[in-house]
Amino acid sequence: MLIAIARAGGRLVAVGDAGTVILSDDGGARWSQAKVPVGVSLTSVHFVDAQTGWAVGHSGVILATTDGGASWRKQLDGFQARGIEVEPPLGGHGVPAAAGGEGDPLLDVHFEDARRGFAVGAFGRLLCTTDGGQHWRHCEGRLDNPDGNHLYAIRPAGGALVVVGERGSVYVSRDQGASFERVATPYEGSFFGVHGVPDGRLLVYGLRGHVFASADQGRSWTDLSPAAASSAVTGAATLDDGRVALVSQDGSVFVGGRPGEPLGRLPERGPSLSAAAASPGGALVAVGPRGIVVLPKPAAPPATSASASAS
Repeated sequence: MLIAIARAGGRLVAVGDAGTVILSDDGGARWSQAKVPVGVSLTSVHFVDAQTGWAVGHSGVILATTDGGASWRKQLDGFQARGIEVEPPLGGHGVPAAAGGEGDPLLDVHFEDARRGFAVGAFGRLLCTTDGGQHWRHCEGRLDNPDGNHLYAIRPAGGALVVVGERGSVYVSRDQGASFERVATPYEGSFFGVHGVPDGRLLVYGLRGHVFASADQGRSWTDLSPAAASSAVTGAATLDDGRVALVSQDGSVFVGGRPGEPLGRLPERGPSLSAAAASPGGALVAVGPRGIVVLPKPAAPPATSASASAS
């Protein structure tokens, strides 16, 4: 079972169940297994360059690599997180740092550069570092999240740093993560991911195939939800021609997303998918409960398969 995948230069790195980390240097045709110091499920992986990356997962685990994912070292876990520094809340925001427990998962990780990074997770967890993860601290107080809603993803998009989570939660930072503003969205269900489009817009996506785009950092939204989508959209990747590919829980792949262009479903449908990345050769490499799925560079879907309407 694989949960997330990322590019590390020309390499693909996928992570998943039981501490699995696998690597491919040929666009997903062949894979090797990395050395990992934990056996918990890993939920997200992110690289700032071809060598330097981080992965997070269950039990509050944060791992780091400096050799392109070939080997990893543990920086933090949920037990250690109980004793780290807690930032004071901004404007009364946030939830107590002790919310949740040591075993609660971290669900996404993003670094702005090799030093400044963030990890988000269950029960409103937000951790941050300014030294490459040598020291982490609780930064939950930067978010207006008094109910401790789960936070599923953090990514740069639309010229901002964006966090998304359950109950329609979208938080936008215009100061590189120093503070976040909660913005209104047209949907009250969970958003599982956020993606920056090359044209400068941000996409958020989640339950029941809902996809929304914003060109003004969340102040207004355009509904891009494909009419053919019925299950959760779980991952996104930008193709080398600037189009966006979205994968879903029912194995569907949707492609499009340029301004004025709807998202159309490819005719092929595979097993359930949880994340995707574009390979150096242009293929779309997706992961899910049944492992790796490699799709050749997606062609444009038939025009009749797409609609911009959604409920």
